[in-house]
Amino acid sequence: MGEDTSPVNKGQAELFGDGEIYRLIVEHTRDLIRVIDVNFNFLYVSPSHEPLLGYTADELMHTSGLNILHPDDRELAVSMQREMVSKDISMDGLFRFRCKNGQWVTLETRGKSLVKDGKIVGVVTIGRDVTERLRMEQELRAYQEQLRFLAFHDSLTGLPNRALFFDRTTQAMEDAKRNGHGISTMFIDCDDFKQFNDAYGHDVGDEVVKELGWRLSNSIRRSDTVARLGGDEFIVLLPYLTSQDDVHEVVQRILQATRTMWKIKGYELQLTVSIGIATFPTDGMDARTLIRHADKALYDAKQQGKNTYMFYDALAEV
Repeated sequence: MGEDTSPVNKGQAELFGDGEIYRLIVEHTRDLIRVIDVNFNFLYVSPSHEPLLGYTADELMHTSGLNILHPDDRELAVSMQREMVSKDISMDGLFRFRCKNGQWVTLETRGKSLVKDGKIVGVVTIGRDVTERLRMEQELRAYQEQLRFLAFHDSLTGLPNRALFFDRTTQAMEDAKRNGHGISTMFIDCDDFKQFNDAYGHDVGDEVVKELGWRLSNSIRRSDTVARLGGDEFIVLLPYLTSQDDVHEVVQRILQATRTMWKIKGYELQLTVSIGIATFPTDGMDARTLIRHADKALYDAKQQGKNTYMFYDALAEV
């Protein structure tokens, strides 16, 4: 076929045949363009380095790119450099560079082997500042993670909420059916909490709730779950029970932990809790029934004078 001599292609040849157009592109781009030799020294840096990093081209020329590269990124950068000077390839990566003012920016960088007369003599890299984009992405991920956390955790105490507790209880029941171990739920609240709340105010009441959640969390086994249902109401899941003695041990630790003096916002308070207990499968075959029966047992504990615990008694409801 003959040479394409159309006006368009002829105009392109005339335009790009002149190296001046390439110089204008390189010198006016916002991307950071550099030529690096096989020893990682800068042979060329575009003027765009100064607005972003603060260094003039003269300050960077013939210095090592490793000098301004984040220490944690150097191993990857050296590895990629070795790859590109050993074979004609291009590679991408994210690298952090230190600005002249000490701050760090992240460049999304593409490197390409520089070949001259059939020999690789270095690497050409083009970097784009993605610091702000990465920061926004990180903030978005943190926000989404916070939303996921709040969907299954109580905002005051940070403990699991009702939804997460029901999910864990249901899973524990399925596991118990397969393996034959027992499960108990304990419904717990502060004795006379309303009296304390009215006397000292809601700020103190909130601190009491948080302190109770902390004391409960430090009294249970590692496999157990403490959840806050609302107000001063908490519920505990005890899976993997081998005997009722396991329940008694946890209950005694909770009662002991809550009977000690409470120092809340400068006040010394003497608070106690009551506990109602229901056991799977005897007292219920699903989470809602088990929790309802634990709540009934809590009511019975209150009737017995508080500061104690009771197991659910189905016969008492007949």
